[in-house]
Amino acid sequence: MAGGSGTRLWPLSRKEKPKQFQSFISEKTMIQETFERVSSLVPEDRIFVSTTLACKELVREQLPQIKEERLIIESVSKNTAAAIAYIAKTIEALDKEAVIATISSDHAIENPEEFTRSLTVALTTISKNPDKLSTVGINPTSPDTGLGYIKMGKEFDVLDEKRIFFVDAFKEKPDQETAEKYLASWEYLWNAGYFIFSAATFSNWTKEFIPDLADIMTKIIEQKQAGTLNDETLTLLYGMCSNEAVEPAIIEKLPGDKLLVVPSALKWSDVGSWKTLFEFLSKKNGTAIVSSGKHLDLSSKNILVHGDDRFIATLGLKDIIIVDTHDALLIAQKDSVSSDIKKLIEELKEKNSELL
Repeated sequence: MAGGSGTRLWPLSRKEKPKQFQSFISEKTMIQETFERVSSLVPEDRIFVSTTLACKELVREQLPQIKEERLIIESVSKNTAAAIAYIAKTIEALDKEAVIATISSDHAIENPEEFTRSLTVALTTISKNPDKLSTVGINPTSPDTGLGYIKMGKEFDVLDEKRIFFVDAFKEKPDQETAEKYLASWEYLWNAGYFIFSAATFSNWTKEFIPDLADIMTKIIEQKQAGTLNDETLTLLYGMCSNEAVEPAIIEKLPGDKLLVVPSALKWSDVGSWKTLFEFLSKKNGTAIVSSGKHLDLSSKNILVHGDDRFIATLGLKDIIIVDTHDALLIAQKDSVSSDIKKLIEELKEKNSELL
């Protein structure tokens, strides 16, 4: 899944090069790291990339091993209901028995072996139970208010010494007090947005819950199979799709006996903001100063500095984010940057959209 814009990591993440195509954790970009993790699960010829027309060339540049027929291109960015319905219908047309795992291309994972094990259990479970949908829930390590949660229900099965549970409920991003209660209870997991399902079953669910969307997908695939689908027609048809997230539109409407979750001890971050990137790298490297580029610091604590060409010196700072690019400089409080940057992006849309 590589169609996101990653605006909360502005000014590095931009429309022309969103965060999944940037290097934050290592020398490889995030989508390259994701591809490497996923290739331990399935053969390379079974890895598809879902992205937008605007990002198509970036995918081809950074993942040259992905052939044209394994690109699933959204003409415009909608939301996850349309994106996953399109994925399911595309792959169902190739293999009616296919089981799909949707994996975000912009996540950081420190223990990839746990990723492989958890996804293998989920894929095997759905292969045996194609009428169900599974997700992978992450054991929370902090009372995070920026993530959704999954409440576990009764145990469904045990596979490879991993317990699999029914999903009792999906929970929206909580306030601080609620997040602390979730953390104190073993029943709650972070929702990483990894969904595992039968392609044919998901297409049926789309037809049941969003029939208009299902009709659009059928038209797109019919034209693709006939060899008559072009960018103009795709833009016209895909532009008619509803702009809905997959959880409330489809997944949360499923009966309780259709939803499963595999708890996982992933050392994970969705790298959703500069603060979460700092927290991940700070913990991983055991340091209170996270920096890249030409940087010298004296007596600072809990800072992230991302440099470009210029030398950056910091003196006695605390809880500060500094991101320097060729045409923009961000200096922000670490603990407020996640929420305040949204306001900044809205201002830029009105005053200087060229910087987005």
